[in-house]
Amino acid sequence: MKLAASSLESQVAFNESVYVSSLNEPARSGDGGMAADNIGMKSAAAGETLLVTICVVCCFVICKSSYDIVRKWRGKLDVYIIGSGPVGLTAAILAAQSNVASKIVMYEERTRAQLMGRSHQIMLDGRSVSFMRKLGVDFDNLEGCWEKDRFYTRIGIFQDYLLSVLQQRSSPEIHVHLGTKFTPSIGNSIHGSSKQLAILIAADGLRGSTTSVLGLSDEFLVLPCKAYGAFSAFERSNQPQVPTPDTRVRKLKLDLSAFGSEYRLPDITKSSFHLKVFGTFRHRYMSLLCDKSESNLVRQLRITSDPVILRNIFQESFNNYRCKGESRMTDMEALSMRCSNRLTEIKLAYRKESVAYVEMKTSLF
Repeated sequence: MKLAASSLESQVAFNESVYVSSLNEPARSGDGGMAADNIGMKSAAAGETLLVTICVVCCFVICKSSYDIVRKWRGKLDVYIIGSGPVGLTAAILAAQSNVASKIVMYEERTRAQLMGRSHQIMLDGRSVSFMRKLGVDFDNLEGCWEKDRFYTRIGIFQDYLLSVLQQRSSPEIHVHLGTKFTPSIGNSIHGSSKQLAILIAADGLRGSTTSVLGLSDEFLVLPCKAYGAFSAFERSNQPQVPTPDTRVRKLKLDLSAFGSEYRLPDITKSSFHLKVFGTFRHRYMSLLCDKSESNLVRQLRITSDPVILRNIFQESFNNYRCKGESRMTDMEALSMRCSNRLTEIKLAYRKESVAYVEMKTSLF
């Protein structure tokens, strides 16, 4: 009986173990399925996150690109320049190189032939030469002469060269209207055609009429320079239009005793005179400058009514300090010379209003 009971207990225990085992096996397979489902759900969530990230990045790139395009378009300027002198042409070239100007329009009252015929001489110092080289000016192919680091040339030649540099550019859109004076009707056309921000540069000189056409203030501020001066000019038609270096003389000695006893009085306060001879061989100019003082000589040269005195000073000064190979000034040339009658005070004048902002909602002209 004990053996039978033991066999029965063993059978029951075996059956229980088999039952427990069978119950545990499905449980293990169910855990594996749940783990697989969790992995699948995580993969799907990661895929959705990646897709959303890609969409956000694409939207940002598109919006940023569109914003940059709009900003560049809104940041473009229409540049209008009145006057084709060195200042106006330099401003036009700078605007063309800045990549900000969408259009450059220039108006000049003179024709190209009139610009080329200008006889005045211009001098560029070393700093100006370095700056103009960056703008594309090749001084080796420009008519003129050098003195140390200074370059001398006729202003007409310089203007024509800058015009060529400007017109050789392929972008932006450039229009040069020579022989065209800036008028109210042109101002109205600018107002009607410009669809974006426009800047107008008035570079037509001291006697230009642009400011009055625009309705801006034409008031000048005048400042004293604490100096007196005189000026002279004469032309030699048989000489070429060749630029020459300036001649500067410091502490020029003047002997005017031949003009009367009042010029022989001793000066308690000595005044220094400075001479400058400049221009081309055909058109010669001279300027005489002295510090503001109350010396006897300066006082006499300020109140004199005899034009011969300053004429004689300029003639003798030119003959003493003329360029090498240049002929002396004859008495006939001295009589035809245009010069000041007396010393006058030198003053510096500049416009009180140099910059103005005008919102052109309606026609102002």
